[in-house]
Amino acid sequence: MRNVLIVDDEPLILQGLRSIIEWEDYGLRIAGQACNGEEALVFLQNHNEAIDILITDITMPKLTGLELIQQVKVFDSKMRFIILSGYEQFEYLKAGMSLGIENYILKPINIKELESTISQITEELNQEDVERYRAMGDWKVLRNNILNRWVTGNIDPQELQHRSEVLGISLEYSFFTVAVIRLITEHEGDEGQLKVHRNQLMEECYRITMQTVVELGTINGFVDTEGDIVLIVAEMVEDENKERIHYVLRQVQYAIKSELEQSIWITLGSRKCIFQEVPHSYEKAKSLYVDHLMLPGYPIIDIDQLPKMDLHEEKLEIDYEAFSKLLLSGERESANEFIAETFRKLLGWGGLTRIDNYNVAIKLMLMAKNMEKNTDFSTVFNPLLHIHTMEQLVYHVQENVAATLDQLSLVDDELSPNMRYMVGQVSKHYREELSLKTLSQRMNMHPNYLGQIFQKEMGRSFSDYVNQFRIEKARQLLLQTSLLTNEVATEVGYLDPTYFYRQFKKSVGVSPTELRNMYKKTRA
Repeated sequence: MRNVLIVDDEPLILQGLRSIIEWEDYGLRIAGQACNGEEALVFLQNHNEAIDILITDITMPKLTGLELIQQVKVFDSKMRFIILSGYEQFEYLKAGMSLGIENYILKPINIKELESTISQITEELNQEDVERYRAMGDWKVLRNNILNRWVTGNIDPQELQHRSEVLGISLEYSFFTVAVIRLITEHEGDEGQLKVHRNQLMEECYRITMQTVVELGTINGFVDTEGDIVLIVAEMVEDENKERIHYVLRQVQYAIKSELEQSIWITLGSRKCIFQEVPHSYEKAKSLYVDHLMLPGYPIIDIDQLPKMDLHEEKLEIDYEAFSKLLLSGERESANEFIAETFRKLLGWGGLTRIDNYNVAIKLMLMAKNMEKNTDFSTVFNPLLHIHTMEQLVYHVQENVAATLDQLSLVDDELSPNMRYMVGQVSKHYREELSLKTLSQRMNMHPNYLGQIFQKEMGRSFSDYVNQFRIEKARQLLLQTSLLTNEVATEVGYLDPTYFYRQFKKSVGVSPTELRNMYKKTRA
């Protein structure tokens, strides 16, 4: 959507301009209005988003339309201007033309003339976008960004249609299906070297994948923020039971295994009939990694071909209340035996998937972790990706519970008055901007000194403490509310959802969506 600012000292004109044209049909929206040039100038200087078109009356108090345009062109040379006037004066027209206005429209406004002018401007702006993108050269980055926003539902449909024309992404298809391909890596070693190695493998996997899926026709492929290969398969004719898609994806698995000696997991989301529903297909495909794909087994997991049946005919009978009492009393040996006995029962029941066992493990560990003051959930979730046996899982749960009980048994020194104040400020104002600088002004202390005593007493930097506090609040909101991830980010003080996503996954070990999906399973 492009932005329009309307300026006129007549309220009826302002009201009329909002309604006489279907602005959205031109990919436009009214971003604001002003009753004189001076007010408009203030709006432009303080508005976060760029204004693409300015429609202004020519004779207004304080600052005329021509004077407004002159001042705007000093800091924005790309804005387009349309002048409105109740008088047909050659001097005004001549002055406007010298400023590069798009049109000089007399009142009462001729709607067709205004629509024609708006249409011409938007066409020119669209063409400029195309030329600018082509001049930048790096279409891959731009295209990947748009595709990622498409599958995550973070782009307006009209903006997507506009960008798709520029980047060659066709939306005029009858069916869309999203496939997600994940590389299986179980190597141990230096984290930095492993990351480089994995990135190189992923590039090769992506190359092989895109070469292999050519026969499927129109495929929009990219690598998402989690390092998974995402394929948006577009079809004009329905592929019943997705047989052709399954066949080609099996060829992808075979090609990658043959060339790279690497295994991959593949999930398929539900088929959708309109491009606006692609995010739902993507979400389902991603969720399958949490819900079902915990060990290599079936070559492709298709959401539309999963058996329609309950996982359990009878409720799993686990006495969580008894476990809670063991935690509260600090009985480490008894807690260890409870954990071991619980998983012996699970093993004996049979018919349980790996995710069922994981969910019990997660619930036991979260019961313990929630007793800690400054919780690090990465120790719960990160190792799960590398656990493949029941013995490993039991050991992992016992180690986490033991660590919590050890921490709770330590007697913490009472916080100093300064620390109590700082911790209290974080608790009260974590949604706002918080830094040592702002707190030092309130406490009349130097920020460097304040940071040193906080580090010494709390064992971590102030910024780390604030970040962990916000992540914990976000975790609670994700598990206890239905807020969207972007809304959760804002609620706990993160202005940038992408930065929140990175910090959350770094701290917790899984993405916000994965955590929420795991928790849903534990409550089933």
